[in-house]
Amino acid sequence: MYNLFPCTSGRITEHVSARKYRDEQRPRQGLLRTREFLMKDLYTFDTGEVAAFDAYQKVRKAYNDFFDEFHVPFLVARADSGDIGGHLSHEYHIATASGEDTIISCGSCSDTYNEELVPTGVRSGTPERFTRPLPGGYQTWFGISKDRSHLYEAILPRFLGVGEEQGSERKEAQVNTYLIRSRYPDLDLSIERPLHTFVEYWKQSCKPVSETKALTLPRLTLLCDYRVPEDFVERRDASGLAEPLRRSLPSIIGSRWLRDEASLDLARPQDGDKCSRCGQKPLKVQQAVELGHTFNLGQRYSKPMGATFVTNPAAKPPTPPTSAVTTAPMTEKSIPAKRASGKSTALKTGQQYFFMGCHGIGISRMIAAVADALADEQGLVWPRAMAPYEAVIVASGEHKAAAEEAWDMLTRQQEGLEPVDAVLDDRGRELGWKLKDADLLGFPIVIVLGSAFTKSGLCEVSVRRLRTRQEVSVASLRDYVANILAKI
Repeated sequence: MYNLFPCTSGRITEHVSARKYRDEQRPRQGLLRTREFLMKDLYTFDTGEVAAFDAYQKVRKAYNDFFDEFHVPFLVARADSGDIGGHLSHEYHIATASGEDTIISCGSCSDTYNEELVPTGVRSGTPERFTRPLPGGYQTWFGISKDRSHLYEAILPRFLGVGEEQGSERKEAQVNTYLIRSRYPDLDLSIERPLHTFVEYWKQSCKPVSETKALTLPRLTLLCDYRVPEDFVERRDASGLAEPLRRSLPSIIGSRWLRDEASLDLARPQDGDKCSRCGQKPLKVQQAVELGHTFNLGQRYSKPMGATFVTNPAAKPPTPPTSAVTTAPMTEKSIPAKRASGKSTALKTGQQYFFMGCHGIGISRMIAAVADALADEQGLVWPRAMAPYEAVIVASGEHKAAAEEAWDMLTRQQEGLEPVDAVLDDRGRELGWKLKDADLLGFPIVIVLGSAFTKSGLCEVSVRRLRTRQEVSVASLRDYVANILAKI
């Protein structure tokens, strides 16, 4: 479904709700990664850069308000724009152990970002390398370039916390591959055996062009964590080559590692680390599922595609509306200076390129992520905003008429109260079976007319999300349910 809204105040918006398809090699985790999925997209076209930023901030606020309706804690993280491009993007996540994204947040400065959006990794101030070896020893990691001609070796401690601070907890270190790729964009992280791939490539390529020309040699780069002592690096191999290479590919013995001299922190951030922005502890590292993404594209696509608008020299340009999200005045100078790459189409007199934004929410993925985050041992637990019904009424056979009256009272329009979207389970099954089915289906509120109703005329109201069970009179049921719905 495509909805195109006309240009008002210098802005065009296009809403797209459609099924999309991708060549997913390994569909898994239910609806989280599938070959077919449902997306809700929004594209914005603005006549100025400040107005485009204003549109971006308004979409961010709308997304925040939307996800707030679920009453599920979600994370808004700064993100890498990746292949889509642009100079500003944010992701929206739900923290769950089944997530494939790693989100890092600081409790001191509130900075939250995707692990892929790594800091520089370069330690500020005068580089201070450790002068004594760490008790846990060191590990080596290899990576290879996309053209297979460049090998990267990284050396870092096997464990963190050892020898750094008194009483530090010993944690196993993992190499921060995103940091290395940010320094060397040609790094190919998809190769599972980079050293083997590199050796096989140069067995075929490392041959003299002629008897008079020198041997073509590969490129080798060494990166060392600041916790690795200099004397260890020098002693590790007198020739400057990794031992596996000398055994497997003696023809490149003349090569030497090109050393990255920066004082680097090559370990992935872990819980309790110091924040790279404010220097305070502790960082929190969580696995999460991405629900949505916003991109401020600038003119990344409008220039190559020739997406332009015609200005009216006689009319004053539209004043961009004030953003409800921005906390400080926005100026042209305060927008990042990164611009689109690629060839631009020639402009005619009076034409200008649009400033674009694209934003999307994965509908099918969102349903799966919320279900995974809230489900318990009894079954699904839907939030009010996502549940097919807000409440279900379950009654034993002798209270069928009373259940119908309760349902009518809840769903009837009354002054000052919104009707409750409730369903009456009038199937001819025993009460216990209906209760188990209600738990399995995940109704936010379950209203039971059973033994308590027989004894004292009270309904039993269960809310698994809040882990509450309360006996309520029929006269108070409407107000009680309305109060509960406001919390879930």
